[in-house]
Formats: sequence, structure tokens, C-alpha cells
Amino acid sequence: MAAKRLPEDRTMEPGSRRRERMRLVLVEAATRLFAQQGVDATTIDEIVDLAGVAKGTFYNYFTDRADIALAVASALRHEFNQGVAELNEGIDDPAERVARGVRFFLYLVARDPVRARMLARIYQGGIEIGRSGNQHLLGDLREGVEIGRLQVPSLDVAVHLVVALGTAGMSHLLEKGAGPEILRGEGYARDVAVVLLQGLGVHQAEIERILARPFDASHLTINKGGRS
Repeated sequence: MAAKRLPEDRTMEPGSRRRERMRLVLVEAATRLFAQQGVDATTIDEIVDLAGVAKGTFYNYFTDRADIALAVASALRHEFNQGVAELNEGIDDPAERVARGVRFFLYLVARDPVRARMLARIYQGGIEIGRSGNQHLLGDLREGVEIGRLQVPSLDVAVHLVVALGTAGMSHLLEKGAGPEILRGEGYARDVAVVLLQGLGVHQAEIERILARPFDASHLTINKGGRS
């Protein structure tokens, strides 16, 4: 007797599911190689070798290395932005949401160093640093400015501060190592949040109040893939 189909089976044809799985295999292989050696140093031959597919299969999904690099950047951006949004559910203070978001990116170094390294390379290379890649962050900063919670010269400067500090923090932890305190948003992650909030014009007493609230990202959907 045939197994009963799950509801999601009715939303996508078998061929489409196979194509999506193959595309994800290629993106995953590219992510690992890009994280280890950078986009420019990675060849398509290396990607297909790691993915275990023929070279012709690659061109069924992507036109060249730059095309798959954009796919990797888009996938990571979406995954991590969803994680930040989930982490900040129920948090009304935009300053606190920004601080939690940055600590979450540092949390990723301890939780998923491969993707964290790729994310750091993306931002260091200027990919997805613009407004289209940071809608959650932009919304929080804009709201913070509008209600007087944040004191910054311009929205662009605020975005650049958050991205630059977060990227530098990730690179530092990837080089030096991220201890278990990073998973709790403590230690270096807390120090980065302090400097960030100071730069955004938040008073010290409010910074202490924000950072006194518990930080726990262990329940997030991003953690359910079994990565380490």
C-alpha cells in the first residue's frame, strides 16, 4: 500500500521538488567553498565535485560563478534575517531589536561557523550591504529615529555602523574563536552591543537595561537543521 502523501507534496510536482533539491545541493556546496577560500578562488569544477554532480548539471541552474554567488548571498540573507525577525518577536523597543540582531550574528559564529564565515565574506565584499538586503534593520533604525530612541546623523550612517561593527565582530570571533558565552549574547557579544548602542545615541542607563534582558536564540528555527 502506498504511503499517504504529506500536504506539501500537493504543492509541488515531483520534478520541481527534485530540481529544488539539486539547486540546494549546489548552493550548499558553493557556500562551504566560498566560506573556506572566497568566491574568486573557487571554481565551478570544485563546486560540482563537492556537490557530487556533473558539470553540465551546474549550468541547468546557474549561468556562472557570479550567479551562484548571488544565490548563496540571497539564501543566507533570507535565512539570517528570518532568524533575527523570529528572535525579536514581541520586542517593542527598536534599539533593543538592533542590539539583539547584532548579537545574533555573533551567535552564528559559535552555532554555524561555515555560514557565519560566508556571511562575513559577503558583507566584507560589499554584496547585499545596501538597503535591499537589510530591510529589518532599516525598519528598526528608522523607527528608532522617528520616536527619538536613536540619535544618529543619518539612516545611512546608522546602517553602516551596524553592518561594519557586526562584520568586524564576526571576523574577530572567526579568527579568535567563539566561546559558549557568545551563544548567550555575553562576553565579546555584549561588548559589541554596548559600543553599538552608544554609537546610536542610547543613554548608558538604557543600554544596561536593554542588555539585562535575557538573550536566548537556542529555540529558533535556524537551529533545527542539525548544523554545528
